[in-house]
Amino acid sequence: MLRRYERRLLEEIERRLSAEDPDFAEKMTHVRPLVRFVAWLSIRKALGVVAAVLAVFCLLLGAGAGFLVASLLAAVLLVFADWKIQAE
Repeated sequence: MLRRYERRLLEEIERRLSAEDPDFAEKMTHVRPLVRFVAWLSIRKALGVVAAVLAVFCLLLGAGAGFLVASLLAAVLLVFADWKIQAE
């Protein structure tokens, strides 16, 4: 976390930049949806999404057991995507 003084300096720089070059400031603050999705994505989240897609595929094919396994795997991977494992 930044100190108050540093935050005020960054806010002042942002105000000056917005006043001097509004087009550049807009480009810096606007993030495309694909870039935002890639930043959100991690290995566990990607595996969770793949497992969810496989679950839907199994459901469409009529394989109930495969659907249950894939959807449980997807749920576990997506729920625990941000957990960190630390060795002592």
